[in-house]
Amino acid sequence: MISNEIILIGAEEDIILELNNSEHKILGFFGNKKKTNIKYLGTFSKIDAFIKKNPNVKICIAMGPLQIRKKFLKKYKKNVLTYVSNRSLKGEKIKIGEGSFVQSFCFLGNNVKIGYCCKINVGSNIHHGVKIGLLTDIAPNSTILGNSIIGSECYIGSGTIVREKIKISDKIMTGINTAVVKNISLKGLYYGVPAKYKKNRYKRP
Repeated sequence: MISNEIILIGAEEDIILELNNSEHKILGFFGNKKKTNIKYLGTFSKIDAFIKKNPNVKICIAMGPLQIRKKFLKKYKKNVLTYVSNRSLKGEKIKIGEGSFVQSFCFLGNNVKIGYCCKINVGSNIHHGVKIGLLTDIAPNSTILGNSIIGSECYIGSGTIVREKIKISDKIMTGINTAVVKNISLKGLYYGVPAKYKKNRYKRP
């Protein structure tokens, strides 16, 4: 049985807006209590009991710290939501990993491969042959040109442009409006036009 009912891990406003304008129905969220327009269902410890009573409900874990994403994908793999907006343009032979979330007005070219628990934010362009590793976020209005490879656990900042056939290794972050024109292999934070190495560590948004 396929269900359109969803529970959220956390209460990220852009995810709520996206799902409220889709065919899905949000039942509420688990995590830290906060003021929002959807129902608070309790702490993470309450999820097992909820799933037991509602075995067909889907769990959206496209947001939040990486350890939370890993934990819930492993524990609730059967229920995890994989979402691609109907308002995005999608090519042929696309592979989307479990738990990934592609928002509205994105472009996904032919032969794009996206790993599990990624977030492709609104207005991003992922061109033909691009490969994106697991647990990587692409922030709004970013452009990844053809046949580039983005590693795992990366954060590509809003408005970043990655030139065609570029390789970005794991655990790399780019700042807003960065232009990546050469391969990046050293873990850390990069920003500027062209991208320059700034720090050997970074804190993900």
